Amino acid sequence: MSSRLTFTAFIALLICSSLAQSTNNNSLEALTNYNQWRISNPRVFLNEAQKQYRQTVFLENFQKIKEHNANTANTYQQGLNQFSDMTQEEFVNKILMSNSQANSSQPLSSSSSSSTQQSSSSNTSLTTSSSTVAASVDWRTKGAVSPVKNQGDCGACWAFSATGSMESFHYIKSHVLSSFSEQQLVDCVVQANGYYSHGCNGGSFYQALLYASKIGMESESSYPYTGVWGTCKVSSTNNGYKPISFVQIGQNTQALQAALNLAPVSVSIDATSLYQYTSGVYNNCNPQQLNLNHAVLAVGYDSQGNWIIKNSWGASWGQQGFFLLAPNNTCGILENTLQITA
Repeated sequence: MSSRLTFTAFIALLICSSLAQSTNNNSLEALTNYNQWRISNPRVFLNEAQKQYRQTVFLENFQKIKEHNANTANTYQQGLNQFSDMTQEEFVNKILMSNSQANSSQPLSSSSSSSTQQSSSSNTSLTTSSSTVAASVDWRTKGAVSPVKNQGDCGACWAFSATGSMESFHYIKSHVLSSFSEQQLVDCVVQANGYYSHGCNGGSFYQALLYASKIGMESESSYPYTGVWGTCKVSSTNNGYKPISFVQIGQNTQALQAALNLAPVSVSIDATSLYQYTSGVYNNCNPQQLNLNHAVLAVGYDSQGNWIIKNSWGASWGQQGFFLLAPNNTCGILENTLQITA
């Protein structure tokens, strides 16, 4: 009997030793990745407690990423990026729009001047008959998509979506790829000037295009991005490119595909769980609890119907700053759209 107990104890010891070794190896892998990650993502900490907290958050995210990628049922992969030491709640509050504009044509405040009232030409809808729908479209291959930019810690995705739309449409018409100023939109498309947007706290690409159609867009170099909501430095009404008209797209797949045969389209999505994406087809949204908290630019669709999306989190995020979104109304992409038509 004692011999059997000794053998059982020996087996138990081996199992515990194996588990401990596995745990140690996992911890070593996570810490190694953290140290490597900090080289390209330097942080300044107020104290040791803050430093330890951020490391703990990173290690938890690292483990979640490994578990996600090990699940072969998932259609996309996750990985480390600039958000890897943030909790999901911190990411939502800091990077996404806290004042989500679910309707891009939300009325202006009552203090709006007559020069900023919406025109009827900007309130019509495109139909599927407006163009011949190709099997796939990618405006990047036509040279009509400007380089990916980075909004930083400012919730100005709406401004980046608007400039991306203007840059692409301007190229389609003139074959000149320009870079327009997001900072101008952040500083100037404000309630004090008669527009319903909130700078780094979120805003509306409709309001951005409405402003641009009246005032004109300065270049990125003449009004550079700071990522801080500042004072408007534009007073004249003749500042360069002005979109003439823009339309909302019908809320169905066929209408958005037809529109994308003409030019890229500003869209809103629920990006609550998007932050760790690296590749594949993203589809991690609950259709029953959508929150349109992020504005991006649809630049096409592939032969499987996946939407090709340009983001504003830098070229090191995702697939060189882009991502694929699953077909149809995944993450609410069909619910709030806007396209420049002239």
